[in-house]
Amino acid sequence: MKKWIMTFSVLCFVMLMGMGTAQAQKVVKWGALIDLSGPTSDWGKQQAAGQIDAARWINDTGGINGKEFKLIVMDDAYGIDKAMGYYKTLKDVEQVPGLYIQSTGTALSLKELVTRDKMPMFGASFTSKLMDPSKTPYNFIVTTTYEDMSRIALKWIKDNWKDKSRKPKVVHIYPDNPYGRAHLKPAKMYAEEIGIETGPDQIVHWPTADAKSQMITMKEYNPDFAFITSTAMNAAVILKDAKEVGVKTQFVVNIRSLDENLPLLAGKAADGVYGVTTVVPYGAKEVAFMKTMMDYHEKFRKAEKPTLVYCEGWANILVISEVLKGADKKGDLSSTAVKAEFENLKDFDLKGIVPPITITAKDHAPATKAKMYQIKDGKLVPVSDWIDIGRDPKYFGI
Repeated sequence: MKKWIMTFSVLCFVMLMGMGTAQAQKVVKWGALIDLSGPTSDWGKQQAAGQIDAARWINDTGGINGKEFKLIVMDDAYGIDKAMGYYKTLKDVEQVPGLYIQSTGTALSLKELVTRDKMPMFGASFTSKLMDPSKTPYNFIVTTTYEDMSRIALKWIKDNWKDKSRKPKVVHIYPDNPYGRAHLKPAKMYAEEIGIETGPDQIVHWPTADAKSQMITMKEYNPDFAFITSTAMNAAVILKDAKEVGVKTQFVVNIRSLDENLPLLAGKAADGVYGVTTVVPYGAKEVAFMKTMMDYHEKFRKAEKPTLVYCEGWANILVISEVLKGADKKGDLSSTAVKAEFENLKDFDLKGIVPPITITAKDHAPATKAKMYQIKDGKLVPVSDWIDIGRDPKYFGI
């Protein structure tokens, strides 16, 4: 019952946005399946908050060419079966022209169905497995793939490795699910190419309650670096357990683990941890649009602590609204027309939240760059410029 109430309250809240004088106007819908109560709910709640506030801003600044933008958020609790049911509701009942999906497992499970239904799927599953339009023509994302970001982290490790007498040693720590495994093949291929030794994987399941046994096993191999693919809530347990058992390895976390919650949850164990991301931290002074995001957060959710995931939620809606505006201007808001608009984005400016994106009918990977950050005194501090890994054909879609 608790999960149902959460889903219903979020759904009703979003559907009621923009009512009143806008009620008589036509509306343009978009669906979203986000984990608000499952193992990645720490991340999902921030994503939903950012999307909801960005949808408010879209409506406050003219909507979709004067039409109300209606964002319909449903809590799939990171469950594929639940997501499948909600997908049918969004498609058949709400008749959305596209939807956002958080879970990599759900995105991979739905890839044939959305292709058959010609339903654009824009989501948080930044896997290159969904970026080849010859195989998954209706899948899109907002920024650099997990695979490319893992290669960027490895490139940064190799470029900054000082001991020329041996190769740096790296291990991967991840949950045994589609998201956790997504980056492994290209990361290990690339590591071999550039002269990095890859050690034994350490699988840490979700939700992570204890990772001591994995950290003890990893300690025996004694890697120089450990790349964590997880979320902040789960990665914090790994970092604290590693510190407790005396692991000296330098940790590097992926985009889904690196946010402002990590140092709060991991405490001193997060000090010095590196991470790779394309999303600016909340409050980044170099982003002029940040003031708008901060104003909306202050107005609607003052009691909540925002993270860069909140910013990513805004970036997602900026892309979606741009695509919907383009389709609406042409008088065609069908799912196929929306797909065509995604493939017409060229150097689209995301107001500095993530790098500009370009999507074509032959390549759905929107960008190939990311930055490295380090946690210092509880803050996310950039330690590199943009690192561009390029578009190597052999890594495309694997």
